[in-house]
Amino acid sequence: MIVAPAYRLNGLTGPLVLLALGFFLLLGVFSAHAGESAHPLGGGAPAGEAEEREAMPDTATAPVPETLADPPGALERVTAWMLQTQRQLHRDLTQGLHALRDAPTAQTAGALILVSLLYGVFHAAGPGHGKAVISAYLLTQPQNLKRGILLSTVSALAQGVTAIVLVGVLIGLLGWLARDTLGQVRTLEIASFALVALLGIWLMLRALRHAWRLHKAHAQARAEARHDHGHADHHHHDHHTHDDHCGCGTPHHVDPNHSGTWWGTVAAVGIRPCSGAVLIMAVSAALGLAWAGVLAVLAMSLGTAATVSVLATLAVSARDWTRRWLGPTRVGRLTYMGPAFGLAGGGIIALIGISLVIGAVAYRPAAHPLGL
Repeated sequence: MIVAPAYRLNGLTGPLVLLALGFFLLLGVFSAHAGESAHPLGGGAPAGEAEEREAMPDTATAPVPETLADPPGALERVTAWMLQTQRQLHRDLTQGLHALRDAPTAQTAGALILVSLLYGVFHAAGPGHGKAVISAYLLTQPQNLKRGILLSTVSALAQGVTAIVLVGVLIGLLGWLARDTLGQVRTLEIASFALVALLGIWLMLRALRHAWRLHKAHAQARAEARHDHGHADHHHHDHHTHDDHCGCGTPHHVDPNHSGTWWGTVAAVGIRPCSGAVLIMAVSAALGLAWAGVLAVLAMSLGTAATVSVLATLAVSARDWTRRWLGPTRVGRLTYMGPAFGLAGGGIIALIGISLVIGAVAYRPAAHPLGL
């Protein structure tokens, strides 16, 4: 008799890990929506407020005893540093475009592309619903690491292409103002949230369909086993046989049927352009440097893809580790474990999309989307 190691506690630990990850994904997307409502770049107060606070004399606020002020923790310091770096890189982008206009050399063009790449890396490290959707999708769906990294890269590039097309059509072809063009980001944002909700519902329906097929297959196997008791007694063992319909959630092969939800995830995430990319494209178009804006946005997308690919690697590794850990346990031998993971992942994604749609519709921005 083989006894499971004591550190496993029970077969429920793996699902609890996934539920905890899903909970933190929801917290991240809620904070992302709150931050996006204030400023499309994900940090800082609207323009004017910071300058007003800086101009205010020190005597305007009552002194706070030093003993009551808690020192910032490591997470707060890292977050503040990332937001400050992101704002500085955004200013460097605008200055880089002006420098390229004044001195169109290979050096200024290379500096602009490098700053755009770094901006994409730091921008992706902040909150956002795209990373939550991709992480939840990879945690619960049978996609291998290569396809997970490809999903992150294509989604990031799709966001950049959407920004390029949006500015090219509205400003370049229709002659819209940059202010009106930036206002259309909200429309695409709501469309992205709705697609996320539909993607989650689609994943839930597919998991239920898979569970029904497993139920029919096992019912047929039990009916056939009753007609041959000899073979049933000979082959009856208490072990788990892996096959394409075992329901353990382990991807025995890459199912081509998953390409639909793969592209659905790309569309749901990529249809919402990055506000920073739209702003850079608008500024570059106003300066007559549309080609430089395109290169900067593509470099920004590659930087975003690099950061999100790291998160995708962590998500796929955590999912595979959990499945290997659950394999020998009683929970891992459950027939419907695979559909259960798919149903949970679809539910998390649907909840993210629905909550963001409700929040976006209820929120009515009273000022310019850039806080101007």
